[in-house]
Amino acid sequence: MKPSVVIVTFIPSPYQVELFDRLAADGRLDPSVVYMRAFSDDRNWKASSPQHRCVIAATAEQEASQWVVQADLVVFSNYSFPVARQWMRTRVASKRPWVLWGERPGFSRLPLVSRLSRRWRLAPLVASHAPIWGMGGWAVEGWRAEFGKKREYQNLPYFSNLLRFQPPADSPSKVGDPDSRRLLFSGSQIPRKGVDLLAEAYATVASECPRLHLGLVGTGPLEGNLRSQLAQFGDRVRFSGFVDWELLPAAYHQADILVAPSRYDGWGLIVAEGLAAGLPVIGTDRTGAALDLLRHGVNGWVTRAGNLNSLIAALREAAHLSPERLAKMRSEAIRSVSCHQLADGARRFAEAAESAIQNWSRKGRL
Repeated sequence: MKPSVVIVTFIPSPYQVELFDRLAADGRLDPSVVYMRAFSDDRNWKASSPQHRCVIAATAEQEASQWVVQADLVVFSNYSFPVARQWMRTRVASKRPWVLWGERPGFSRLPLVSRLSRRWRLAPLVASHAPIWGMGGWAVEGWRAEFGKKREYQNLPYFSNLLRFQPPADSPSKVGDPDSRRLLFSGSQIPRKGVDLLAEAYATVASECPRLHLGLVGTGPLEGNLRSQLAQFGDRVRFSGFVDWELLPAAYHQADILVAPSRYDGWGLIVAEGLAAGLPVIGTDRTGAALDLLRHGVNGWVTRAGNLNSLIAALREAAHLSPERLAKMRSEAIRSVSCHQLADGARRFAEAAESAIQNWSRKGRL
């Protein structure tokens, strides 16, 4: 029989829905998903229509609890809700397999307080030897540093359908004008995403490169300041507002370089999306996907997070790329995520789940 796996996560975000749909369609596991909430006030995506078995815990907690008790494996991708932590304790008490699946821990202005709080909330993890799946190598490193080397760790990042981001075969070349470059930022306009640094860096480099353009996709509390700061550049800067999930590829295809200057991003799905769209990506050394997927000067640039001069240097190099080098970097970008497709994500998830169940039984874990 196929192993039954219950995934406990926050909301049915588009990228998770498509991964779990693929997991169900592949048939290697029998997956069910418990979404803690149907939506989040700070996410503007349209409602998804999952093709996998799922419930919303806020309205079906009893049914969700039954799933958690009966499953061969429970994967906790959310532990912020008290009921999720209670389900962890239930798995510990039953001595049945479970794992934690999370981004790198530790983003806080009060790291010691944050770590103590996290260890309190994850008391069931502290009391057991449950495996941890980190969303990328940087996450695995962080979880291992915090919860020790004696438990098992897996590198299992986010995966999504990158095929939809591939440039159309009949699309015009983006490198015809050697003096024109189009930068793209896609994300929430908040300090953590580094968009304020991007605006400052762009203002510096754009004064040297009169044909450097910047497109900003997304909204957020910094938007008013950004509009004022960048008004001097007129139509060289374009604010597109929120762009829904299915329309994002078209926005990527209008750009030459994706800029993801996050001060901190546990994974950063846009890095993989940009690469799949053939965009060299400017990322940071505190973004999980940038550390896993970018090769500096080959398919993008890895800058120092929060460092204006580092970002300016990368923008300046991107702005002055020859058409030939940009074309080569575009090819390298696409090639670098050729094994990071949705099918790869479903396969790696299934392998990790099967391994967790087998090892638990063999070693008799708590």
